[in-house]
Formats: sequence, structure tokens, C-alpha cells
Amino acid sequence: MSLDLDTLSFILLGSISTVALLSIRNAKGPDVHPLLLNSQADPSRLRHAGETAIYRSRMHPNGSPLLMTMDRNIRTLHDLFENGGIKSQAQAKYLGNFNGQTYEWQTYDTVYKRVQDFRSGLAAFAELNSKTNDSSSFVGIFAKSCPETMIAEQAANSHSYVTIPITANARTTLLSHILESTSLTTVVVDKETLPILLSVANGTSVKYVIVNGKAKDTDLKLAKEKGIELEDFENIEALGSSKPVEKVVPGPDDISSIYFTKTKTGKKAGVILKHKNVLANIAAYIAIMPPNQKVTSADRLLQSYAPGNALNRVLIGMMTYVGGSIAFGAEIADDEEVADITSLQKCAQEAKPTIVASTALPMKQIKERVESQYGNSFLYKRGYERKKNLLLSNGRLVVDNRYDMLVFRDIRQKIFGGSLKVVFLEDYGDIGDLSMFVRVVLGAQAVPTYNRTEAAGTITASMFYDYSANGSSRGAAIPCNEVKLIDLPDEGYLATDYPNPRGEICVRGSNVFSGYWNDPSATEDVLDGDKWFMTGDIGAWQPNGTLELIGRKK
Repeated sequence: MSLDLDTLSFILLGSISTVALLSIRNAKGPDVHPLLLNSQADPSRLRHAGETAIYRSRMHPNGSPLLMTMDRNIRTLHDLFENGGIKSQAQAKYLGNFNGQTYEWQTYDTVYKRVQDFRSGLAAFAELNSKTNDSSSFVGIFAKSCPETMIAEQAANSHSYVTIPITANARTTLLSHILESTSLTTVVVDKETLPILLSVANGTSVKYVIVNGKAKDTDLKLAKEKGIELEDFENIEALGSSKPVEKVVPGPDDISSIYFTKTKTGKKAGVILKHKNVLANIAAYIAIMPPNQKVTSADRLLQSYAPGNALNRVLIGMMTYVGGSIAFGAEIADDEEVADITSLQKCAQEAKPTIVASTALPMKQIKERVESQYGNSFLYKRGYERKKNLLLSNGRLVVDNRYDMLVFRDIRQKIFGGSLKVVFLEDYGDIGDLSMFVRVVLGAQAVPTYNRTEAAGTITASMFYDYSANGSSRGAAIPCNEVKLIDLPDEGYLATDYPNPRGEICVRGSNVFSGYWNDPSATEDVLDGDKWFMTGDIGAWQPNGTLELIGRKK
């Protein structure tokens, strides 16, 4: 029997792909086969005028369905919580809170019980309706990231309520805008954010406030004057424990959360994210981890994102699914110009995380601090150049050569506790040689990402082992979405630009939002009839299928 050319080509391509996926294991070989680095995405064969080809992850190429979940039995965030570490790691550490000296840990079993109690207590305390997908089901979370904010969010999601996460350092103008836009009646706060909420509560719909921590007498008095019913977080749990309520399980198309972010026109609007959107991004993060970097129950995430950042929920979901642990206490707000890296390092030294995810800001400051202390030493400079050469020339990341023993291991121990494996970096600009610093000095894989709230977190992520990528590269599309660029002739960016097609970045997929809350005009500005989200960001395709960020539309 003879084989035609198309069949032979298909078999050959399959063989090459299989070989390329195998990392070379010997000490002198690169960490990954060069063929994988040279072709990181799958572009469509056809494209429309004024647009580039549609680029997809090679895990879910053009013609195949986009990734939606990691398990067919998991369709919502409630399913993920019920079927993740709760089942496999019941007695293992799950959520840790830093008390200034050490971490206080709660097990999966403990957290599961607290979620059930808080869910029932919330249902009994506040006048909320499940599964309405409107303001009657909204629960605001105006607080810092901690075990209690995660418990409140999961309790709300498990009862088909909709959470409105608000960053603790949000300006009062934004807070007032959110309260007015959503008609929030119920808000979970820290004792530190309670006075801020009360200061803007006049004339709003706020009626029920749950406080994590002991409220001051002055705040209790002010709440009473404003007709707001105030209750402690612990009391809500106790109420739920004494009066359990049957849970109301959400569906994939139910709204999980509404995140307020700046649109491309500059105004603040609420991004509607359904359970299926967030779940798709969680599944994508799990999928892009290579076999020898897979996240497991042994991993620990140092949580530095605020509740108002959508990626916060994605990373918590990833760790929850695999049964890993999450260390809180190192939160850094998205809009901070100077990060408190002393506090960050103190948390890290105690938590000893294997995974860190943050904006590039704190990592840049850590790099500056390390270079100011060690940069002039012969061992540091010589070791840096030698290890950098191994990365660029040999494609190898090493953590146990003589320079690691002499200088870098001590730095790793002092900064992140010595167990770090992966750093996810988020930044809209050129991060320069920050990824190289992470790999050489911290001995961890650096994965720059391109994130938008409207995509439930991440759109593209750099490939592990892509050591020669420039500081503006953000990798290929993740498996749950597809990306294209469209012409911006007024700004001189065209899909026909050679050798790098350029234009406005557009994304479509399982993770992309369905619109802005109560703002159809803003939605129409960014979502076309085919569900493409036009980000307002400008990018360029590299020959290997990775996306380079150029800037923002004027």
C-alpha cells in the first residue's frame, strides 16, 4: 500500500513533534529541544485583510477546541474546590497567614469547614438571592488578601452569589463608583478598610458589613448611625455552624465575579467573569507547566496579588486543585510605585515558597538591592557571566555549580527561603534582563506573562526554557484562547509589516469576558460580533510565534 505525500508529511511532522517534546536529559544538553523554541505557536493558514493569522497554543492548535477545564467533572469554581485538594490533601497545610513572625496554617479540612459555615452564615445574615446574576446576589470584598478573603469568596461562589473584589488601597472615588454601579448591599471588609467604607456609605445601598478583625468602638457607633448592620467574621461562621443552609450550586455560565478595571477609553468598568472563564485560565496554567515543573501538592505559592486582581483567583484555584499551599501576607498593590520588599522577603524567608507570581516591580527592586550588595564582587560578576553563558549558549539553567555554592545559594536563601522554582512576571513594558536575573541568581524559571482582567487573567505566557527571549516578549497564546493582531494604520502598525506583523492585540476564547456590567456602550467598544476582545494594546509577532508588547493605543 502506498502513502500519499500529505500522509507522509503528517507522519513526519508527528514524529518530529514527539521528539521535540522530549527534553534532553544529559548534563551537557539544553533543557529543551531547540525545535520547540523555534515554533511556539500554531498560526492559522488563512487570515482576513487587515489582520494577522490567528495564533494558538500548540497544545490546542487551530481546528481543535480551546481548553475549558482540567477535568470533565470540573465545570465551575465550586466543582474545583470540592474536587481538588479537599479530597486528596485533607490534613495538609492549605492557607497560611503571616503574623509578623511566623505563619499560622490552616488545613484543607479546616478551611472546607469554614467555607461551609461562612456560606450558611452569609445566607442567614444578609438579604441575598442565589443564582440571580444581578445585584441581589452581589457580595463585595474590600480587604487585603488573606485566608478570610479567600474563604468569603469561595463561600459566595459555592452558593451562586457574585463577588465584587475591591483592592484594599482603592481610592474612595473608585469605591464610591463601585457601590453606585453595583448597588452593593453586603460587603466583607478588614478592620482597616471598615472606616474607609463607612466614610463613603452615605446615600449608598450598603446594609450589611462583615468585619475580619475587631472593629473599633467609633466604627461600631458610626455604622449604627448610618443604619448599617455590622457583624464579626467569626460570628458569621458561628451562625452558619448553628444554622446550616443547603448550598446552591452554580453552573458554568453563572457569573463568578465582577472586577473593576480601566477600559481602553480610560474609565472604570466592571468586567463580568463567569465560572467557566476563570476555570479555563486555571486549567491553562496547569497545562503549560512542563512535566518536570508540574505544580503538585508539595508546592507553595507566595500570594502577592490583591483580591481586585483577577489573576489572584486563578493562582489560588491552581494551588487548590493540586492540593498545594498558599502563603498570604506579601500583598503588593498593582498601582504601587515602590514595593515593600523588606516585608515581602520576611514573608518569603518564613514561607519558603516554590512559586512566586507578581508584577515586575518588586522583582526589579530585589534585583537592585542584590546588585547594590553583591554586584561589585568578583565571584558575583564572574558567576553571573558564566551562568548567563550556559543559558544563552547551551540552553541550560544550572543551580548547583561552584558559583551557586559560593555566592548565589546564600542570596536565594536570604530572599525567598531557598526553595524557589518558578517566578511568573507581569509587566506591560520591557523588563530588560530581569528574567535573566531570576534564572541566574535566584535559580528559578522566569515566565513573563501578558495579562488582562477581561481575559480572566492571562492571555500569553512565555515558554519555560526560552532563555534568549527579549524583555518585551510575552510568549505564545495559552491553551484556552487565541490571539490575532489587527491593523492600526493611523499609528503605523500593520499586519503586513515585515518581518514582524504588528497591530492591536485581540483575544478570543474560553477565558474571555462577556461584557462590562451595566455598560453596553463600553462593551461594544471592545467586543466585536465574533467575540474578539480588542485590548487596546499593541503587539508584534516574532518568527517563532511569540508575542512582543510594543505599547498602548493613543
